[in-house]
Parts: sequence; C-alpha cells; structure tokens
Amino acid sequence: MTDRTSTRDAGTGRSLKTAAEALAALRFLGAAPSGVTAEALGVELGKSAATARYLLNTLCQEGYARREGHTGIYRLSDAPPWGDAWGGLLSDGSPVEADDEPGVAEVVDLDEAREALRPLRREDDPVSRYELPESLADAVTELYWRTRQRSYLARWDGDATVIVDARGHQGLARIPDLRERIPVAQAHALAVTKALVATSSEIEELLLAQTDRQAFTATTITTTPGLARELARVRREGVAIDREEFAEGFCCVGAPILAPDGRVAASIAVSSPARRFAEDSVALTAAVREVAATAMRDWRARVAVTGTAAAERQAGGRGDHPDHRAEPIGPGRTGPPRR
Repeated sequence: MTDRTSTRDAGTGRSLKTAAEALAALRFLGAAPSGVTAEALGVELGKSAATARYLLNTLCQEGYARREGHTGIYRLSDAPPWGDAWGGLLSDGSPVEADDEPGVAEVVDLDEAREALRPLRREDDPVSRYELPESLADAVTELYWRTRQRSYLARWDGDATVIVDARGHQGLARIPDLRERIPVAQAHALAVTKALVATSSEIEELLLAQTDRQAFTATTITTTPGLARELARVRREGVAIDREEFAEGFCCVGAPILAPDGRVAASIAVSSPARRFAEDSVALTAAVREVAATAMRDWRARVAVTGTAAAERQAGGRGDHPDHRAEPIGPGRTGPPRR
C-alpha cells in the first residue's frame, strides 16, 4: 500500500469520506505510472472491486484519470483538469523551475486542490447533482448476472450522458462506437439515454431542440414528433427500448433511476444482440424494470435510515413540465413524480 502519512494532517474537523477516498485514489494512481486496476485499488482502499471501479470511472469522467481502452487499466491523466502539469511537472517528467518558463503555475499540492475535485453532487445542474449511492454498482452487477448481457449505469453530466459503470464478460458483443461519454447528438438513438431524457424535462427540452438528428440505422427515430411520441411511451411504460436504432444488430432496454426526491438521477440498461432480444425481450425488459425498482427502493430505504431525505430534497428544484408530474410509472404501477 502507498504511504499516506506524509499527505494527511491530524486534523480533528469533520471530513467527507467520499472525497477522502477520491484523493486516496489519486495518490495511488500517481504512484503507479504503469497504471492500476479496480481490483488493486479496492485492496488499497479496503473496498470492493465494484466500488473501486465506480470511483475510477468518476475520476475519468471528471478528467483526473483515463482508462486504457478495455484493458481494465487506469492511469492518472497527463494533466489535471485545471491545466498545467501534476505537481509542477512538465510532460517529459522534468521539474519546472520558476525561471524556466514564464507564466507556469505554482506547484499544486494535491490535498490543497481538493476543492477542484468536483463531487458527483452538482448544485449548478438540477439533473446531475446527486451523489449516486454505491448500491447502484451492485444493481449493475445484479442486472448482468440476471441477463448475462452487457449492463450499464449512466448519468447526466451537464451536456452529455456518461456511462459511469458497466458489466460484461470476455467475448460478449459490444455495441459498436459506443463511448463512455454519449453526446446529445446520439441521445435519441439509445435506450440508456432515452430513459434519462424521458424522465427529465431539462434534458428532454435540450434533445427536442436539436434540429438535425442523425439516422444511425434505418430504424433511428429522427423527427421531433416521432421522438416526442417515443419519450411519452417511455414515460407510460417505465422503460426505454432501442431496436437497432444506434447500431445494426444490437438492441437495448433501459430504465430510469429516480432519487428519493422523485427526480431522475441515473439510468440502468442492458444491451443485447438483436437475435437474442427477439427471443428474450420480455425477460430482458422485466429484468431491467425489476432491478431498477429494487435499486430505487433500496436508495429510499437508505435515505430513510440515515435521515438525509430532507437534505436531498433541499438540494434540488422541481420541474414544471406537465409530462413530468406525478403519474404511474409503467402499466399499473405508481411511483414518485417524474422530474
């Protein structure tokens, strides 16, 4: 394990555990130029590999780390999101002298820069302000084991959908050209994004404002009226489906994850080859719906136990889109209001 004693104060003030773990992960990454795995980080932090992977994905999302393709190896980014180089180092690893390069910033201590490490709670963005519970990583694992198909957890990140966790096994087919960060220009063609869009008036407004939607396949919905009808269907049925709309030969089912205050916080989805989907669409859809419902129920129970419901409600506003007010989620089921 890395030696943390040199970078920690013996302060007695209250601290945020999640931020401390993120900073510890950064130190661990910085000490391993050849990269680390989620399993290794989990051992370092005393966490499960799933939790460590969730943390690493967050660091990648925020620009502090990068993942090497599908190798499972994570490395520290060449430079922090605020620019310059880590610890005042140039890209070739040589120290920066004060007189060497005018305008180079001072050496930044990692612990002193913790305010620059943006947490998952985004007070300036009503859709992506939530700190997702670790139990959602378990939900992705559960969906994978139930379906044995590639499973995803995604959230909105200001101007794009970001896949923050995924499960699969070697040899399992991947959706071609699907990236961790899904721009709005692709959101109309994927179930994992449509599940978010349909339950958020903010994202729906952004998506419907697009005027030139790309037809990725022959079944991609590109017209505004058609997309509006599709999103209304998602709200009625509680699940989003894309039938080879983004890539030929692949289908996907997604469902929203609502935070305890009733606003959408994430989506969970499973992708499948079209042939498998044609045979098992009912079972796959049921699995996604049930896992999502269990994840939301567990989240509400956790909030009820910890007494943080009031704080979470205070953190967000309420949308005023008429289609996102309280109404049944799916056939015969009642849930919190759509936001």
